[in-house]
Parts: sequence; structure tokens; C-alpha cells
Amino acid sequence: MLEACDLTSVFEEDYIDLGRAGLGTCLLAGLPDWLIAYSARLVRFINFERTKLPEEILRHNLEEKRKFFLDISEEVEKNEAEIQAEGVYNQRLQNLALTLDKVRYVMRSVFGDPIKAPPPLEKLSPEAVVSVLWKGEGSLVEELVQCMAPHMEEGLLNDLKEKIRHDPSGSVDLRRELQKSLLWLRDEIRSLPCTYKCRHDAAADLIHLYAYTKYFFRVRAYRTVTSPPVYISLLDLGPKYTDKLGSGFQEYCKTYGENYCLGQLIYWHNQANADPDCSLGRARRGCLLLPDIASFCAKVQKPSHRQRVYGPRTRRFMLAGIPDGNHANDPDGKIPHKFHI
Repeated sequence: MLEACDLTSVFEEDYIDLGRAGLGTCLLAGLPDWLIAYSARLVRFINFERTKLPEEILRHNLEEKRKFFLDISEEVEKNEAEIQAEGVYNQRLQNLALTLDKVRYVMRSVFGDPIKAPPPLEKLSPEAVVSVLWKGEGSLVEELVQCMAPHMEEGLLNDLKEKIRHDPSGSVDLRRELQKSLLWLRDEIRSLPCTYKCRHDAAADLIHLYAYTKYFFRVRAYRTVTSPPVYISLLDLGPKYTDKLGSGFQEYCKTYGENYCLGQLIYWHNQANADPDCSLGRARRGCLLLPDIASFCAKVQKPSHRQRVYGPRTRRFMLAGIPDGNHANDPDGKIPHKFHI
């Protein structure tokens, strides 16, 4: 998604892959380039999945059937796995087509012409990242100092502020210089004493995550729109809804939130979710949204309880959920998204 949103044009290869999948002009006409590029990347994933899925389905089916049966025909099971994989492939393409149709409707409602819709994600430039993390108003460093202030001696706090005045934006390689500055800050924060109300070790671990984050982006929120009313009668739903609807017609309008398009494009494979933006808000923690820097420090009016303190045990538990980079050793591993430092 982020890669597609950063593009300014569509390549011929994208149209070829989309056409081979049966997604042609009728579906793609009038869509912005970034959305077509994103669709092409999804189609490539679907094609890749189609080549790998029969083997995975076969392995799973054999494991399950061997628990109950002794005589199993592998040839029959292979054929069944191919049929199931083809069904998944067709369902994926259908879900993608439905997603594009839904997103087109919302974009037309918001912008008049879908092709005018800007990408929902904007990758930050190195200069913007420096501003967001280090020196801008409301930056990560500024919020860090504000959170630490009630829990530190004034002399220590002033010394830290003086050291932080270093500005990495003057470097030729902004990304590398910012990373060095964040790692320096991490070590400075880690050396400070911890209390139950202010866990500097947690703040240092969090700064470490920010320092090694490859891409930062911001979400472009679209305007919230409401669909024209649809009138529903009892005949549309059946007799079991008599108590809920009563007699006559009920007016129903669908409201599309400001992040509906982003949620729908992320959850393109699931058409059963009426509000994908709500699901995205819950699921993005840990994989799309880093914890807030203020989470390491308790609010003065709400002191932390000892049993909720971030410590070595919590840290080991958190690290256990992060892959070591060798995905081949644990292809099914997932990063838990419910961590709260």
C-alpha cells in the first residue's frame, strides 16, 4: 500500500497482470493511478498464493484425515486441494473487485471524480521525519521531556534538555544522523533511574523501536460522507424482524468514516466487515502504529500500580512476540498487537 501510494504513474506490467486476472477497463476506468498500482500488487500476491496454496491445503488435509483414516488416496487429495485453491483464487479476485467498487463510490461522493482522490497514505520525507521525531512542535522528543518533567529533578532535566539541543537536520544523510541521535537519546534515557511512575527503561526500548523504523507515514483522512437513504420494509427482511421494524418503511443511511477507504483497501479480502475502518483502528497497533512515547510514564493523578509496571519480565514477553528476522523459521509467526507499555 505504502509503495503504491508513493507512485506517480502505472506501469504497463501492472495493466498486463490485472488484465490476465480479468480485471479490465470496466473496473479500472476512472480510478487514480495509485489505486491501480495497489490493485496490481494485490493481484501478484493472489497469483503467488495460488501457486503455493495447493501444497499447503494438501498438507493440512492429509494431517487431519490421518487422524481418523488409514486408507487415504494422495491423488484424490491432490485433486481436492487444487479445487479448493482455485476456489480461494476466484474468491480473492471477486473480493478485490468488490473493494474497488466500494472505494470508487466513496471517492466519487467525496471528490466528485474518483481520479482526483489522493492516496490515503503519505510517506514522510527525511526532513519531515526529523521534524516529527526530534525538533518540531509536538515532536517525540518534546513530548518525552514533558512527560519526564514531573518525575525528575530539575537539574537532571535541564542537563538533558541542553544535550538534546543538537539538531540532526544539518547532516547530509538525515536518516542516518537522526538514527544516531535517537540511539544516543536511548542510551541517555536508559541510564536514568526508574520509578514505578516513570519507567525510563520502557522509554529507551520505545525510542529504540522508533530509531530502527524504516518508513514513517501519515494518514490522509477523507471527508465523512453519508449515503442517500434506502427504505427497507418488512418484506425485504422477513417476518422474524416484525418486532424490530414494525409496519411501514424504515429509512437507512450508511455513513462512511474518514478512514473507510483505507480500511477497505487493507481488508480487501474480507467483505463481511461493514466498518473496516473500525477494525483497522484496533488491529494497527504494533504493526502500523508504534506505542505513544507518553505510555512509559504514569499520569500524576493516576499513579501506576506495582503489578502493571514495565520490567524485565514484560520486556522478555514483548521481545518473544517479535520475529528475529528469519521468517523462514517461523512462517506463521505474528506480532501481537495488544501490547501497552
